[in-house]
Amino acid sequence: MAGIVEKFVKLKTSIGGNREKTGYEDTFGMPKEEQAHITRPNKANNRIVNELEFALHVSREDGGRYDGVLEQALDFLLGKMGAQGVLTNQDCEAAEGILSPMAEEAKSYKLILAAHAHIDMNWMWSFNETVAVTLATFRSILNIMDQYPQFKYSQSQGAVYKIVEEYDPELMEEIKARIAQGRWEVTASAWVETDKNMPTGESLLRHIQYTKEYMEKVWGARDLEVDFSPDTFGHSANVPEIDRFGEVKYYYHCRGNGGKEILYRYKAPSGKEVLAYREPNWYNGAVTSHMAAGLPEISRRCMGLRTGLGVYGVGDHGGGPTRRDVERALEMMEWPIYPKVVFGTFREFFKEAESVWEKLPVVERELNYFAPGCYTTQSRIKRGNRRLEASLLDAEAMSALAGKLTGFRFAKEKMENAWRDVLFTHFHDILTGSCVQDSREHAMGLFQTSMATANTQIQNAMGAIARRIDTSSIKVDVDSYYSQSEGAGAGYGIENFVGVPSTERGSGRTRIFHVFNTLAWERAQVAELTVWDWTGDMRRLHVTDCGGKEIGFQLVDKQMQQYWDHKYIRVLVDVTVPALGYTTVVLSEKEPETYPVYLQETEHVARMFDDYTIENERIAVTISAVSGRITSLRHKDTGAEMVGAEEGAGFTFIETETATSSAWNIGRYIRQIPVDRCMRIEKTADGGEGSLRGSVKATWKVADSTIEATYSLDRHQTAVRMDVKVDWNQAGSDIIPVLDYRIPLAYEPVDYQYDIPAGYIRRSALNNDVPGLQYGLARQGEGPCAILVSDSKYGYRAAKRQLGLTLINSSTSPDPYPERGIHSITLWLGACGPDAKEAEQMATACNHGLFYQPSNSHPGTLPMESSLLGAKTESGVISAVLPGEDGKILVRAYGTAAEKEEIALRFASDVAEAKAVNLFGKEQGAGVKVSGNQLTFQVEPYALAEVEVELA
Repeated sequence: MAGIVEKFVKLKTSIGGNREKTGYEDTFGMPKEEQAHITRPNKANNRIVNELEFALHVSREDGGRYDGVLEQALDFLLGKMGAQGVLTNQDCEAAEGILSPMAEEAKSYKLILAAHAHIDMNWMWSFNETVAVTLATFRSILNIMDQYPQFKYSQSQGAVYKIVEEYDPELMEEIKARIAQGRWEVTASAWVETDKNMPTGESLLRHIQYTKEYMEKVWGARDLEVDFSPDTFGHSANVPEIDRFGEVKYYYHCRGNGGKEILYRYKAPSGKEVLAYREPNWYNGAVTSHMAAGLPEISRRCMGLRTGLGVYGVGDHGGGPTRRDVERALEMMEWPIYPKVVFGTFREFFKEAESVWEKLPVVERELNYFAPGCYTTQSRIKRGNRRLEASLLDAEAMSALAGKLTGFRFAKEKMENAWRDVLFTHFHDILTGSCVQDSREHAMGLFQTSMATANTQIQNAMGAIARRIDTSSIKVDVDSYYSQSEGAGAGYGIENFVGVPSTERGSGRTRIFHVFNTLAWERAQVAELTVWDWTGDMRRLHVTDCGGKEIGFQLVDKQMQQYWDHKYIRVLVDVTVPALGYTTVVLSEKEPETYPVYLQETEHVARMFDDYTIENERIAVTISAVSGRITSLRHKDTGAEMVGAEEGAGFTFIETETATSSAWNIGRYIRQIPVDRCMRIEKTADGGEGSLRGSVKATWKVADSTIEATYSLDRHQTAVRMDVKVDWNQAGSDIIPVLDYRIPLAYEPVDYQYDIPAGYIRRSALNNDVPGLQYGLARQGEGPCAILVSDSKYGYRAAKRQLGLTLINSSTSPDPYPERGIHSITLWLGACGPDAKEAEQMATACNHGLFYQPSNSHPGTLPMESSLLGAKTESGVISAVLPGEDGKILVRAYGTAAEKEEIALRFASDVAEAKAVNLFGKEQGAGVKVSGNQLTFQVEPYALAEVEVELA
């Protein structure tokens, strides 16, 4: 074979216009020869050279079977070249005749050419440009279809179809006709080509559900089985489970898999598999005569599958396949010593690939990591996404509660539109932060309108319940008619995508509040209530529960605060709220018992600058008076210490290398500077015995920026909360400034645990950022572990007995100023068991607060405390509760254990009917048992499950 290769090289390099490659070259854009104005070989010369190159690889894969005819053809052509200095068309045709004995073998290979347009959503431009790109691209495709009846085209992303529907209905009708003909393949099983690490499992399911439903209802497209994720920056281990739950079974991608696999079975921890194809070339490219050369090797690595996939089309900024691509393909179809070349679709390829399913390698790992800087860059986008995902789930759960109790109407269409706007921002260059300012600003607008929808849904659902709760037994002031509190607090407390409007509906000195819990387990927690225009004596304030029993409370404000033209105070109350339910608390002024005497008590001794300790019945936290950092977090029951090293846990200012930094990457660390220049520190709540909250506020100066953090520890909690405000004035130049928060650990971790979409994963220490949805946990074999929870960050780093979380990446490309401004970040540092369910519930409770609704005294049909459902489970996690069709309730869960799990649900009323379903309501085989108001259903190990419930 070596001699034959030598002759081939000699022949090829003697033909004018050829250029030898020295490594992989993608075909994206104008060929280098054209850029250099090099005249290419004529068609006959180009044809025979590429046929010979393909034939070389075919013969090698077949053990040299065709070396004889190959050498004969090469000798013939070299002779002609030596005698004539050129190869005529007749010479090339004669050489094909010599090669004809291998024509049948050549045609046993098949190359499906799948055309597509990679349309990035707002990557380096604004939304109006994305619309222009989409419409222009699709018009070009239709024009090509009109000219070439054989041509087929594939297009992903439900969002681009929505653009066509909204902006060019005439174009839409033409596309629908081509879809119906089978020439336009819809590869949209997600609203956009989404990131697969940072959206929650629920978000990834909504991508599938809303896209498939939209495409079938509006476009008539069915059987959407392809997850088309060519440019996605990594793929969580649960992608196959999520896809299969949504009836998607094929996976096309390019990035993330560092192994040698091309065609393989991608297997989730649950055992569910998708047939995956990792693009061995590139997803943006052109049809070239070189496409077949690597086909025999790809075939060998695909377990003998002789059908190859050629993906082509100008991309990123749209464009798609060109006429040159089509003409080249039509020409190659006529070549005798070449694969069978056809225009086709991705689904056609995967259908043929199923023939080698049993032979394929199985990949049972996450397909990461690529672009780890994207877990952090563009903090505003990250925060918007996390808060909106949580708020939409809260709105659904609250609507399910209100629907059952009051007949409240779920605004299904509005909520789906809000979800779709959030799903749009999951595009792999938006949520990842690898975009420009225009893209960020558009995302922030989508987040704002979606939050308005979610908040309105939550507020209306709470209001519907509150108006039907019988509070007539609560005595109120007779002069409350003269109160100015009604309507106060409009728009208060909903900055930075946190909180729900809780406008005052009470009056006088007795106020009624209904406190709501959207999670499926009972929560004993401190709730913060805002009381508007209260004219009572704060010294005589007291709070009772729905049974009239006094409960603990604590004033956050010692005197009235101002908000526009109203006054308010904030009060902490110690409440226990039923699972997915509500309770009632009453704030009033009690009768005076004594008349106070005031003496000077504060100026007798000097202030001491000792370390601060805030503690409750579960943990004790020590904060250094010098550095403002946490130097100890001790679990009281076990005495276990979480924080090691003298410098304690806190922020680190990191200088990273410019050359290796970008939106996509955290650069090489050059210098790490602990943020310990604490300019001010003070205790803002004493946290003493009997109090509900202890808090300390610290302020640091670092470089040109300021960091302010309020540490607070509430009763019942095993984590200290840190409300962080960063006034970030850094920009990259000689170095790229990065800010993180890290904990030096007091023990040697076994490994590190993180939540991922619809599950969790354990990883070894790695000196790089890795993705986690809500938490990172440094696991030890037994006893409490250090856990770090975030409300808006995703990039954790665990190395050298530390657990950290990157907060800000001041990259300079593509946005030169992605982070300048004021950032709000909430972190929780605590102690948690190694159990995945416990960690998930802790992190979820941090990210889903209690809600409250002010009310007044009135008759009603509902009790002052009630619950829709509660869940009992050893290791299963309830991930969503939402209204279904015809008043039904949908409950979705996933398993976190290696054994089959039975989840028990207790409802407020008897269950009339229940069945296990998949994402589209199709009944599944899992057994569901009903007894009165109790329901049990099974969750397979690490798998998703869903039940549809109709209550009596």
